[in-house]
Amino acid sequence: MTLLKIPLKIIALPIALIVTVAQWFGLFLTSFAGAIFYIFSGLCFVLAVLSYLMGISTGSEAVQMLVVGFVAFGLPFAAGWVIGMIAALNETLWDFIKS
Repeated sequence: MTLLKIPLKIIALPIALIVTVAQWFGLFLTSFAGAIFYIFSGLCFVLAVLSYLMGISTGSEAVQMLVVGFVAFGLPFAAGWVIGMIAALNETLWDFIKS
């Protein structure tokens, strides 16, 4: 059985390195984009509330802006979930290589 695992571990090593780099790159992009999306969602919220209170937009337009802000707020969390799945795959690959 160990004779079969050795070639698989040799094949899994470069894949694990690529997944590790992808995880780091995705984590960097998610963190950077998260800050931008949080600012954008805050601006959407403030604009929606103020434009409705000042009578510039109707209620349905304000709700649309709030929905856009909510989606922009939730996108970094979805990206974080994807990065978590990549991290789980990475951990599984490294456990296989170390075993």
